[in-house]
Amino acid sequence: MFGSGIIRGLGVTLKRTITTFTDDIGQASRYINSINTPAGKVLQQPPEIKGIFTIQYPEEKRQLPENFRFIPMLVYEEDTGKQRCTACGICSKVCPSQCIWIVRDQTKEGKPIPQPKEFYIDASICMSCGLCAE
Repeated sequence: MFGSGIIRGLGVTLKRTITTFTDDIGQASRYINSINTPAGKVLQQPPEIKGIFTIQYPEEKRQLPENFRFIPMLVYEEDTGKQRCTACGICSKVCPSQCIWIVRDQTKEGKPIPQPKEFYIDASICMSCGLCAE
């Protein structure tokens, strides 16, 4: 029959939606009590419950897994918008995959200024070890 795959897929989606809905109804006390939780307390879904749950960010924060990886970036000051990088080059020297390149800026006289002129991170070869942030 033409379209049987689509109907089967919609059936799976409907089944999972109903399962999630019934689990959420059964665990309603968890959501009601989460309104009064102090900020910064991590709420987790019990492993026996399957389905989607919502976290009220930024009041609740998920606990990051131990093997969490990130893409490094250049940090800026919130007030002024200036770069916090002093172009010391430690992050590029310590990077095991050598994916960070920094060129220090110079004055008209040729003296180095503690700010980067060029700052590149090749995210395609970055292994997100976090050594540059340390």
